[in-house]
Amino acid sequence: MKEISLLEMIGRSLAKIAAGAGVAALLIWLVYVMLDIGHMQSGFTLPQSSY
Repeated sequence: MKEISLLEMIGRSLAKIAAGAGVAALLIWLVYVMLDIGHMQSGFTLPQSSY
């Protein structure tokens, strides 16, 4: 077993957290888009567009 530096351990932990957060954010975004599509009557509208 090779020696792992503290910095490398921190880096790997941050990478795992970042990957997990990225997957969670993607899932939340997909669910939001799917729900939003259900409420939209015509075409695709961006959140910042105001009428």
